[in-house]
Amino acid sequence: MKNKSYIVHIAGVIAMIFWGISFVWSTQVYQNLNPTATIFLRLVVATVFLTAILFLFRLNEKVHKKDLKLFAVAAMFEPFLYFIFEGYGLKNSSPIIGSGIIALIPLVTPIAARIFLKERLSVMNVVGLIVSFGGVIVMLVTRNLELATSPKGILFLSGSVLVAVGYSIALIRLTKIYKPLTITWVQNIIGMIYFIPMVLVMEHFEPSNFANIRGYIVPLVCLGVCCSAIAYALWAFCFSKLGASKANVYSNLIPVFTAIFSYFIIHESLTANKIIGIMLVIVGLVLSQQKKRKTTDSTDLTDFQR
Repeated sequence: MKNKSYIVHIAGVIAMIFWGISFVWSTQVYQNLNPTATIFLRLVVATVFLTAILFLFRLNEKVHKKDLKLFAVAAMFEPFLYFIFEGYGLKNSSPIIGSGIIALIPLVTPIAARIFLKERLSVMNVVGLIVSFGGVIVMLVTRNLELATSPKGILFLSGSVLVAVGYSIALIRLTKIYKPLTITWVQNIIGMIYFIPMVLVMEHFEPSNFANIRGYIVPLVCLGVCCSAIAYALWAFCFSKLGASKANVYSNLIPVFTAIFSYFIIHESLTANKIIGIMLVIVGLVLSQQKKRKTTDSTDLTDFQR
């Protein structure tokens, strides 16, 4: 069981690496395409990739009709609403600020998890959450205590946080029924269907967009394969083992990886407060995953044994 828990944590970190760099890849694609078109094409790439993996390696499992409603709700939260809020929020802010606001998810999720899933958090879990959030704040605020982004960007990104919490509740129920790859595959298909009307109504594809496909095809494929397929599958696996509250703590790593990738890829400055913030996020993450040693009561291990 101990070795399996390491695999779970590694899966969570890898998912955060992909989602951390996704803010950079998205910014690159947005130079040619609008968020709606970007998200739709990203889901197409992810669906094709997952379909090939599932049927090539015979990993597909039957999806029961009675569970389609739950899948539809989950897909409405993510990828549909979440990507809309995140996409237009990122278009009106910088990658690091966008990822920093997304890191608020772990602070909101425990409240919802306690209400809907009856999950418990230890004192150390709460301390870790607070320390990690403090690190995010340090990364985002300037010396004048100002947040350098537009109110419109903050509004959209805040919406994505609330939507992500709703998705967490739906996801934890799905992980008790289906495998992570199946969940990711079905929600991407449904999400893609949700986006078709928006793409037809809102998007006007210009020939110049496709003429410059070399400028965004690589980050677009990376978004589809790495972020909408692999990362979501790893995330579903992580949820099934840790529960909503503990798994969502890993979201605090997103601004850490975004800051690093933004510095090396698009040369966004990595200041002293961002470095300090990164260190606090990591410390908080470690603290939040600490468990009390118990010899007689095994009920607290249910998050790892689901």
